[in-house]
Amino acid sequence: MSLPESLERAAEELGGLADQIRSANGDPYRLLEQLPAEDAGRVLVCVLNDETDAAAELIETWGETDEGVAVLLNASDEGVAKAGRKLLRRARHRLRSQGIEVKVTETKAAPKKAVGSSVLDADKIEAAHLSTPDFRGARMGYIVDSHPSGGARLFEIRFEEGRGILDFKIYNAGRSKVRGFLRSLTKGNAQRLFEVEREALCALVRRASLAQPVDRPLPSSFVEWRGRLFPESLDSAKTPGAIARDAIGAAEDAILAVDAVAAEIRESQVGPWPPSTAWVSEWMDKGTEAVEGLEGEARGEKIESWMVDAAEALRAEPQEALMPRQLEELAWARWKADDTNMAQAMLASSDAIGSDSAAAALIARGRVESLFGPFLEQLRVVEVDALADDADA
Repeated sequence: MSLPESLERAAEELGGLADQIRSANGDPYRLLEQLPAEDAGRVLVCVLNDETDAAAELIETWGETDEGVAVLLNASDEGVAKAGRKLLRRARHRLRSQGIEVKVTETKAAPKKAVGSSVLDADKIEAAHLSTPDFRGARMGYIVDSHPSGGARLFEIRFEEGRGILDFKIYNAGRSKVRGFLRSLTKGNAQRLFEVEREALCALVRRASLAQPVDRPLPSSFVEWRGRLFPESLDSAKTPGAIARDAIGAAEDAILAVDAVAAEIRESQVGPWPPSTAWVSEWMDKGTEAVEGLEGEARGEKIESWMVDAAEALRAEPQEALMPRQLEELAWARWKADDTNMAQAMLASSDAIGSDSAAAALIARGRVESLFGPFLEQLRVVEVDALADDADA
């Protein structure tokens, strides 16, 4: 049973507190705001008797606020089931071992207050993380702040250089839960999320927001927080890619660098950043039409000609102006993944494709081969069969 479900059970059992409990909408922090300490303790007892997982979540969350700690240390465990009493006693022991206790000389009208080490001051949390791009170029950014009421506030931003802010969500949770979530994405061989300087992430997100298409407004929650998280002053701040460039510099041999990056793209290690699904479908139709009725060498030549045309068309797409930026920002992720050589190659390629048409063509060709890999295999099937027939003859 989830915590919101357990709180609903508590609302049913404690009818006189039902309105306050339900108005919190399952949020433990809002629940503390809605209820006096004594009533919050009654809710705690109900949850402790109802479901241990939900109770553990409530204890963890309330244990991150001064008001919640006061409830945990003062709530009576009389009538609480054994599993619930064990959870509560462990939480109290942990708090007292941190030097946190409750004054016993409070007046009846005054709420009890945890004193000693302040829970809010003892464990502030601030973090920023950035993902590697997906095959379209979209990235996930996470900004974490301490919540004013306790716990943590997590901002989740999905964005892309050419398509702006794709999604913006805000979550309130306990600090340990947020840390656990981020840890799950930053560990292991398939790491896709890296810690980043907060200002650099915010500068990158702001830059993406300025490219928001007119037919797709910015998410309302992003607009609400834009002034605080992504102000105009960030226009001159360095993005992660710029920080990587300052730290490691670009590879000296641009030709070898472009070859290496194009190979990464062909092998689908990065990219291939299609302009749109419609663009890919259109060129698949053109490829099918181009080889219709052809076999052997003629079919192979037509496939090659089609690939050259597709690469040129790709370079003509408006989004191609962003390719140097994408490679520069991707270099930061490779640098963070301890692949400095490839990061330097990407920085050199970022510089080259803006001024060298041959370099741009090579990168575009790699993208075409990656984009249409399975489709190209299908196109070549007749060619292979025809060659086999010729050999048998």
